[in-house]
Amino acid sequence: MTQHEKVVKSIEKKMGFAPGIMKLVKELDPKAVEFYEFCDKAIQEDGALPAKFKLMLVMAMGAQRHCKECVTSAMRGAMNRGATREEIVEAIRVIFVAGGAQAVAACREAIEELMKK
Repeated sequence: MTQHEKVVKSIEKKMGFAPGIMKLVKELDPKAVEFYEFCDKAIQEDGALPAKFKLMLVMAMGAQRHCKECVTSAMRGAMNRGATREEIVEAIRVIFVAGGAQAVAACREAIEELMKK
């Protein structure tokens, strides 16, 4: 197994899935995987902030950019890192208050997925 494949597997283990883009990036530009690994550690590892809270920050940033896939994947990652349903709901509430209807609209798929849990 190459180092790049190990990075993708590590991401998959931490988040419960590997973002589809990682498989494409690995094929197109293996060096980009090294940078992604650095970024992954900054978000996925507990530090002054627990990783689940960092991922909820990523949810909010994705919502501000109107990126529904970003919100959903960050929510999954946060839940895989221990975020509760109540914490996710509160994060979405904060997104709504701070970002308005357009930002919360980007949370639709995440909300639908959360309701199934």
